[in-house]
Amino acid sequence: MALDIDLARPANQQNPYPAYRWLRDHDPVHWSPRLKMWVVTRYDDVLQVLQEPLRYSSDRFRNIGSEFATRRPDIEEVARVLRDWAVYRDPPDHTRLRGLLGKAFTPRRIETMQPRIQQIVDELFDRVAERGAMDFIADFAFPLPATVIAAMLGTPSADLPRIKTWSDQIASYIGGAQRGSDNIQEAGQGLNSIFDYFRELIRARYARAEDDLVSLLLAAEDRGDMLSHEEVVSNCVLLLFAGHETTTNLLGNGLFHLLSHPTQYRLLQDDPARVPTAVEEFLRYDPPVAGKIKVAAADVDLHGRRIRRGDSVAVMIAAANRDPGRFDDPDALIVTRESAPHLAFGHGIHFCLGAALARLEAQIAFTALFKRFRQLTLVDDVPCWKPQIFFRGLATLPVTFR
Repeated sequence: MALDIDLARPANQQNPYPAYRWLRDHDPVHWSPRLKMWVVTRYDDVLQVLQEPLRYSSDRFRNIGSEFATRRPDIEEVARVLRDWAVYRDPPDHTRLRGLLGKAFTPRRIETMQPRIQQIVDELFDRVAERGAMDFIADFAFPLPATVIAAMLGTPSADLPRIKTWSDQIASYIGGAQRGSDNIQEAGQGLNSIFDYFRELIRARYARAEDDLVSLLLAAEDRGDMLSHEEVVSNCVLLLFAGHETTTNLLGNGLFHLLSHPTQYRLLQDDPARVPTAVEEFLRYDPPVAGKIKVAAADVDLHGRRIRRGDSVAVMIAAANRDPGRFDDPDALIVTRESAPHLAFGHGIHFCLGAALARLEAQIAFTALFKRFRQLTLVDDVPCWKPQIFFRGLATLPVTFR
């Protein structure tokens, strides 16, 4: 067949959606020899996997196959940190961790952050206002959410450049690098560096508590269950990484597609009040997390395919978000689209803890963008996507403005 459905191919880095479409239509539960996992692409099937945590486990870093661990001992360095991340835990541990972490993301706490987010947005735009051009990723989409989550954690903004380096190293593995090169060692280096960074920060908070998430986690108790020291460190890493990586992708993907659809761009320019609805469409159209990996906890039959206990199952959220069985005209970007129950933030017990914060940052950012700059133009129509399968984001996004 002419169409290449191997999601690890560089061609599918630029635009995986034709491959997703073919898989949805012809092989919705597809065994990928390259990825060595099942690939699920239809909305209803993705939803089913996400809402059945007892059948499809998230705890994939505690059960690494002995053959793989022997062949790749450096995976243990990566798993040592990732196995304590709340997103990779099942109940009851997940319930305990999420209950504690959730105290930092209550609606009331998020609402109080709005003035500070607005201030950061304005400061970032002030820095580029006289240039007439910027790399939207480097100048805005990364520093905005990174500054916000760093402030919440109590990490100095001066440390953002090295945090960015470590995060890129981590994403090279978690995001499923398409280049097929050895990236476990690179991820291990990033995780070890950021792990040591938070060990030092936590040591300082033990001596003197501050009004930040690190101090909150150290003091947190939930029905008498306290976070272990390793869990505190690991989940600080998670919050810092997840707190900016996905929102950066949301901002970059949203602006790129908007500028590639002039009619939709003009709709938002003329009426910025439409921004909240548009943000939901950006999340549906090209979500920052393209897919998640689960592990079958028992043998499962799905669309006539036998998924064996221990098999990895990739649920492709980006494919589900364009399922014509769920969305009208799914391949069209429609910023006025209403009632679009997308899965960009996941579903069920692992629904994204920071969804409200990401939405707020994006809404403030795009509203300010349209008020501040009346004429935004892409410098290059061919985007530079990060070489990843499960994360979806741009490495750079040069734009001009006036």
